[in-house]
Amino acid sequence: MSSDPSFVHLHLHTDYSLLDGCCRIDRLMARCAELQMPAVAMTDHGNLFGAIDFYNSARKKGIKPIIGCEIYLVYDHKMSDRPKRESKRTDDIGDLPEDGTLSPGQFPKHQIHHKTLLARDFEGYQNLARMVSKAHTEGMYYRPRVDMETLAQYSKGIIGLSGCINGVASQYLLYGEYEKAREATATFIDIFGKDSYYIEIQDHGLSFQRRIIPGLLKLSKEFDLPLVATNDSHYVLKSDWEAHDSLLCIQTGRVLTDTKRMKYPCNEFYVKSREEMLSLFPDHPDAIDNTLRLAEQCDLKIPFKANHYPVFEQTRAFEINTDEKGFNRVLDVYESVKRKLDQSKNPDAPVFTLSDEDRAKHMKNGTILFDLCKKGLKERYGVDYDHPEDYTLKPGQDDDFARKVCEKMEYELAIITGTGFVDYFLIVWDYIDWARKHGISVGPGRGSGAGCLVAYVLHITDIDPLRFGLLFERMLNLERVSPPDFDIDFCIRRRDEVVNYVREKYGADRVANIITFNCFGAKIIVRDLARVNDVPFAEANRIARMVPDDLNISLNDAVAKSEDLQKEVKINPIAKKIIDQGLIIESMVRNTGKHACGIIIGDQRLTNLIPVTLQDSDLTTQYPKGPVEDLGLLKMDFLGLKNLTVISDAEENIRKARGIQDFSIEKVPLEDSKTFDLLNSGRTTAVFQLESSGMQALCRQIALSSFEEIIALIALYRPGPMQFIPQFIEGKKNPASVQVPHPLLSNLVQETYGVLVYQEQVMQAAQIIAGYSLGDADILRRAMGKKKPEEMAAQKEVFVEGARKKHGMSRSTALEIFSILERFAAYGFNKSHSAAYAMVSYRTAYLKANYPVEFMAAVLSNDLGDAKKVAHFIGECESMGISVLGPDVNVSRNSFTPVYDEAHPQGAIRFGMAAIKGVGDSAADAIIREREKDGPFKSFRDFASRMDGKSVNRKVMECLIKTGGFDSMGECRAQLLLSIEAILSEVASIQKDRMAGQSSLFDLFDDGASNGGFGASGPISGNDANPVPELDDETRLNYEKELLGFYLTGHPLQRYGTLPDALTNVHSDRLVSLRDRSSFRIMGVLSKVEVKLSKKDNRKWAILQIGTTRELFENVNVYSDAFEKYAPLLQENAVITVSGQVMNKAGDVRLSVQEVRSADDTLCNLVKSVTVVLDARQPNDQVLLQLRREIDESWGSVKMDIGFQISEDTVVMGEISNALGFTPNTRMIAFLKQSPVVVAVRFHTQDIPSYENNRRYPGG
Repeated sequence: MSSDPSFVHLHLHTDYSLLDGCCRIDRLMARCAELQMPAVAMTDHGNLFGAIDFYNSARKKGIKPIIGCEIYLVYDHKMSDRPKRESKRTDDIGDLPEDGTLSPGQFPKHQIHHKTLLARDFEGYQNLARMVSKAHTEGMYYRPRVDMETLAQYSKGIIGLSGCINGVASQYLLYGEYEKAREATATFIDIFGKDSYYIEIQDHGLSFQRRIIPGLLKLSKEFDLPLVATNDSHYVLKSDWEAHDSLLCIQTGRVLTDTKRMKYPCNEFYVKSREEMLSLFPDHPDAIDNTLRLAEQCDLKIPFKANHYPVFEQTRAFEINTDEKGFNRVLDVYESVKRKLDQSKNPDAPVFTLSDEDRAKHMKNGTILFDLCKKGLKERYGVDYDHPEDYTLKPGQDDDFARKVCEKMEYELAIITGTGFVDYFLIVWDYIDWARKHGISVGPGRGSGAGCLVAYVLHITDIDPLRFGLLFERMLNLERVSPPDFDIDFCIRRRDEVVNYVREKYGADRVANIITFNCFGAKIIVRDLARVNDVPFAEANRIARMVPDDLNISLNDAVAKSEDLQKEVKINPIAKKIIDQGLIIESMVRNTGKHACGIIIGDQRLTNLIPVTLQDSDLTTQYPKGPVEDLGLLKMDFLGLKNLTVISDAEENIRKARGIQDFSIEKVPLEDSKTFDLLNSGRTTAVFQLESSGMQALCRQIALSSFEEIIALIALYRPGPMQFIPQFIEGKKNPASVQVPHPLLSNLVQETYGVLVYQEQVMQAAQIIAGYSLGDADILRRAMGKKKPEEMAAQKEVFVEGARKKHGMSRSTALEIFSILERFAAYGFNKSHSAAYAMVSYRTAYLKANYPVEFMAAVLSNDLGDAKKVAHFIGECESMGISVLGPDVNVSRNSFTPVYDEAHPQGAIRFGMAAIKGVGDSAADAIIREREKDGPFKSFRDFASRMDGKSVNRKVMECLIKTGGFDSMGECRAQLLLSIEAILSEVASIQKDRMAGQSSLFDLFDDGASNGGFGASGPISGNDANPVPELDDETRLNYEKELLGFYLTGHPLQRYGTLPDALTNVHSDRLVSLRDRSSFRIMGVLSKVEVKLSKKDNRKWAILQIGTTRELFENVNVYSDAFEKYAPLLQENAVITVSGQVMNKAGDVRLSVQEVRSADDTLCNLVKSVTVVLDARQPNDQVLLQLRREIDESWGSVKMDIGFQISEDTVVMGEISNALGFTPNTRMIAFLKQSPVVVAVRFHTQDIPSYENNRRYPGG
């Protein structure tokens, strides 16, 4: 073998090693091909994350993939143990001694060693997957560890290497303990067998490696074990070492200048050639040749496309009527369809026939699905499958409607059965049915599956495919067999219950979440590399912003497109270094995550097929979505949708507040006039998918009149088809303006006013024009979407020939239509998907239009953690005329509660007690239980005496007091806070006496009406001579802000009337439209101050959050110069006015503050004049006199203008002497607000300064 010029790397870390792997697989394979390597091994640290990526990439390059792992091995204890490690040294190669041989007595206990393992075949791969999985699920302690017992258990089919410097034998040799190295080697030979164990030698030019080579050679000779030379490869080229060094800093959160960071001792950890390896081991060419010998021992074939879907088992009780005769008709349909397809592809094809054995196999669960569909057909359409002749036609239905529905169900069941997806449908039906029966809100079903009649009658979906013209073939057809696409949404609060049901049903070891890999994008790697190079934040930000915002842009493309970046690389050596290293690191795996909704289910223990890990204690695959599906496992999407939780909560609110116990959103009509009035008014805040300003405007323009138009609206409002919205609107308003692609397609595009909107329309057009089957039309649609030239050329000829045969159409006309369809297919939306979205949109709109109080209470409850959204929705409640009231211990429930009483006959919303900071669910539950058990609380004393001090302690009571929980009883908040200690002591004393069988004087006179037993019926008040004043507005509002998250009974800005609106010139939801370097000004409440230190010069700067009565501004930056000047004013809850410069770089918007003013400063210096309008039709003499007194008492330079409203649309202005200047104050503003004669007050403010030339960054 020595004549072979090849060499095989057997110890290599890809970027899936995460911490220290800098070999991106595409670069690695290109280099291995360049070096003519026949094979290459992957041995990532402790995981198999990249195994399938590595396997497929190698095979594409004609290189044999060897799947392995450098496991973390514990040699002297069990993996279940958690011992304290004696050695202060880590197991990293950069943390080994260079100063002489360590003595035997220093060998540490409880070391974590490295062990190189390679899969010989599929059995070895399976055992490697099991071993690595067990390390992650049972052996995690510092590292995912494997013990000797586990290594032996799963050793079959695995080739073992002695390992790197941290191998067991190498470590003993390093400490001078040859005998123990010998014992360990003998043990490993017993585990793997002599023909599957190799002694591994490495030489990276490190003295400690060279010191142990003689001992390794001696072991090889003594045990007659072959040597293999490996290079611990962590990057592809030698020149990559600096990028690798930077990657270590990125992954460990360090900087390059940190002397104590993780660092490799040299630059030799790359993919070397055979010649380079021979130069390292000139005396041991056999160690080089043996890498080829070992590679020949490995022959791993991973079986893709196997079927490992679980088989449905009936574990819940439900009645099934087995109809084998009827299901045989379904199988007959499948035979017929399959024969027809086979004949169309190949006239000489043998006649397809199902054997008796095949029929029996299909019959087992097929009859269950068939019976469920028959029952669902009756529920959904009123059609009895066994007696369709009994069906009573509804207006507008064809005479043979019932027969056609039954035939369509048979056809779909035939395709589902023939393609092997009966169990798939039953599994989906089962967990959805379980969820519904357990009161868990389920969405209408998104994805192409919504076009399936079977799914509709099974209640998997809630979209009638017949009414909305949805296509089953868009989901499944014999021409293109792929798993059905069901995206099932559940109430986000209870989604995990459904997942847990599936885990319990199919086995916890057969169900797992799906891992995701977050990779280094162009902007991310620029920022990361700038950080590790100690580049100041502002400078890093500046360079990163030169990378265009194009989706998934590469650094190469970024440099090519951005002239600024090109110039920067030329003149800035740090920028060049960042880009050069970034080109190596970009697209590598940065870290792992978890798929938001995907769940994998298998027909056996998952570790028989794939490795797993744990994330947040949940079993999670080590492979991402693509590979696990390719390996034949079933992927299901369990999505948590907050809007469904809102709908569910609103339904519950309606049942409780309105007493409509059988209310269900699934039963509401789709033609409700109130709903369409709401949509067409654009009042769609909190309506799913329709709440953006653009959607609101579009709703008003279109004037929606049917559910189908909502479907179209959602499909059109996306990049691409948006250009056709004006055509759609014009077509609706003026039918004469409708333009159709071809007269044959007139009926097809009638519902979308001449615009091809949906993918399904493209499929139907191909059927109409060129005679495509819907299955073939789906293949055409996919080909158009992928834009593959060869595939498109072939399809074009099929289309032209089909159009000629069916209509005698000329080639030029057919090609013109094909071109139109091709253009529309590029952006066409899945109608099934859009219809599902539209259903959720309609249902939320229906609830808002018909049950506004209950709906908005649900909306508020589901956004409690987001103060910005809560403030926004409270503003929406106010605009709807719905009062949002503070908490009340006698009315509030856990969440926001709809209330109807004499004061609020149209309904109001009470704040939920559990949402009060410091109260929580358990206390709220206890209060509600007591209230429902023994009636409303009559006073605070009554409350204190009836509540258990453990669940509702003093802190809880204080929080309830501060937020007004006892206001309705006439209790004074200030007095309660002052008296709470005495009251609780009194309650405790009386309760103690009662337990001892004693009674107090109060008990003797108590009439029993109080429930509490002592003076409970009256409110607490201060001494008549010294009454305790109520909390002032500022204190009350600050308590609300602290405990509720926002101001409820008022707002600090209300003291300033309309001045904040006059001063503020920006809106938080429109910042992206502001011009870069334009000026802004905001008057608001400082809700958050986050002080930071500039990395450049260690000076302080701050990020502010500023709230107005309607919105919250975040990322308001006060950089160092401004911070030094205005820091005393930056106090939380202070009312301030800030002005400065907008920094808008491609939609990344920050507000840079240049000036800060206090509220008093604002009143004194930013108001030019005030206009007050009085109602001339009412007596206003006293108001004018009071105004004059206010002016006299607050002399200043601000001018006041007085106007008199003499009619609804006429105001006459009066003259006031300029000598009567004044300084505005909150007392005067309060007077003007309270006077019924004052119609309006308008502030005229100073212009905002220009800050064009004051670009500032952290550090000044």
